[in-house]
Amino acid sequence: MQGGASPKEGWLTPARVVSIAAVCLCVLMLVIQLMGARASAEADGQAALALIEQQPASVSVQAPPSLAAAMAPHQSVLSLSHCAGSQCSTLFAREQAEPCTYGVSFNPQCVAVRSKTNVGYSLLVRFDLLAVLKDIALNMGAVLLVGGVVALWLKSRQAPQQTRAASTQQAKQPSELDALTGLLNRVAFEAALKRHNESEALPTKGSTDGCLMYFDLDRFKIINDTHGHIAGDVVLKTVAKRLKYTLGNDVLIGRLGGDEFAVLLVDVASQATIEQMGRVVIEQVSKPIQIDSITDTVGLSIGAYMIHRGEMGIGDMLHRADLAMYEAKRTGRGRLVFFEEAMDTASRKRAQIQADLKKALEERQMFMAYQPQFDAFDSIRGVESLVRWRHPTRGVVSPDEFIPVAEANGLIVPLGKMVIDMVCADLVALRAQRLQLPYVSMNVSLRQLSDPAFVTDVQEILQRHGLQPTDIEFEITESTAMGGHSGRENVTLRQLSEQGFRIAIDDFGSGYSSIARLQDLKVDKLKIDRVFVQAIGKPNFDPALLELMITLTKRLGIKSVAEGVESVDQVVWLRQAGCQMMQGNLYAEPMTHGQLINWMRLQEGDHSFDDGVWAPTQTLEFAEA
Repeated sequence: MQGGASPKEGWLTPARVVSIAAVCLCVLMLVIQLMGARASAEADGQAALALIEQQPASVSVQAPPSLAAAMAPHQSVLSLSHCAGSQCSTLFAREQAEPCTYGVSFNPQCVAVRSKTNVGYSLLVRFDLLAVLKDIALNMGAVLLVGGVVALWLKSRQAPQQTRAASTQQAKQPSELDALTGLLNRVAFEAALKRHNESEALPTKGSTDGCLMYFDLDRFKIINDTHGHIAGDVVLKTVAKRLKYTLGNDVLIGRLGGDEFAVLLVDVASQATIEQMGRVVIEQVSKPIQIDSITDTVGLSIGAYMIHRGEMGIGDMLHRADLAMYEAKRTGRGRLVFFEEAMDTASRKRAQIQADLKKALEERQMFMAYQPQFDAFDSIRGVESLVRWRHPTRGVVSPDEFIPVAEANGLIVPLGKMVIDMVCADLVALRAQRLQLPYVSMNVSLRQLSDPAFVTDVQEILQRHGLQPTDIEFEITESTAMGGHSGRENVTLRQLSEQGFRIAIDDFGSGYSSIARLQDLKVDKLKIDRVFVQAIGKPNFDPALLELMITLTKRLGIKSVAEGVESVDQVVWLRQAGCQMMQGNLYAEPMTHGQLINWMRLQEGDHSFDDGVWAPTQTLEFAEA
């Protein structure tokens, strides 16, 4: 997969290697069979000479009576001449056969067999090569035929590669190259992809005509924001070099824009082969990159679409590879995912949600649900706010459906601003009912933290509602807290902490954390992921990790909050382990603002715990509709 062929390697193609080997084999067969014929003639001469020398000694050597009968089976022997020095006499000759002469002749040939008992005596054997030459011709013909068939097959296999290389060279004109990386630019790559898509389909072993791969770098934005655009350019050029080195110079590689690349692999129909190539590419791209005096890394997510030439336009092909890449990003990054039809259905659904979500923000179809948080003595300490969408035709839409869409297209920023305003208005209205609620917690995303106006917007909303930073707690997921340690997100978190806003790490234990990072952020709470809480009391429950997280919060001087509490056994265990706060359906299910007011009125003066304190009588879909 590495590098292009040298000029010598380009001439010495597999087809030519097979042809040369076939010719060499024919020459070798010719020499071997001629030597075999000569050796056979010598053996026949030795046998005849033995018969001759068995006769009594006389002045002139005569042919023994049995000589003709002995030579009858040896059809290649034409004549035998006995020589004493330079005097020779013919003892055996077939019809029209001549004795040996000293002239040069290819067929027939002569061989001299010297006597082992009489010095100076020899026997000249004249033998016919016609039968041997026929066998040689048949064998050489078979070898050349097989070699020719193999050479033609290899040449036909090589043709797509030559076409691909020609297409690559044809496309690589200066105006069609990306100025930064030297790869094909988007226009040139799409033109090459179009030529491949419209070319006459050649017979292939598989059911596809290659694979279109869509690459997107992981963590590139963090490097770009942290170290600047020059560092980003260094990363892009390094990645381009690694792609060319790993995939080879004759593979079509294009930079589509930003940190997105595309690759066209032809004459590859095995998904297993492509997966193996993908693993190698991801490994190579993910190696450390030297940027001036620092070293950093990027990852790579790959979407792959198996091409069927002529079935659809290049726009649809790129779209499908892009959808597969999006799925690779969504399901963990740093992996290769092949396109499936379900991805297209999901994409259309996301597009519909995006269109409806814009209208929902304009018409304020969102409403808030709240779930109380309790201390170890069952006293309410605050509530977590949860945004909900009451769709005019679909009813209440789950946040799992619309929050990822809002994150992807940037609508999370105006949605988050609306949520903060709604939460602040609800808190003011609740306190107007003389109900004491220390704070309201709300989720904030990495995209919101990267918005330069976020802190200013929060300050303006709080001032308008007459609230203080201590009235609000921001929850960020563990991955956001650890991944946002550089750039704009870090600045925003520091500003929020310095101004007195509480910071809570949500879903703690589901990702990876740095103690130094937790101290640097001045975190107030760690919310232990519900997966650990729900394991309490189950078979094979190992409390070590859960105990470690609770102990960590004590050592850091911050509060621990157990999420997803649903049973009394869980409460008992968590209290004994020293967990300070709890949240879950056992205590209270999420409720609308009106339900929260009624619930808090019922809780005034009642801090007892009796197998769960409240459950709504109406679902959120119909409450306050």
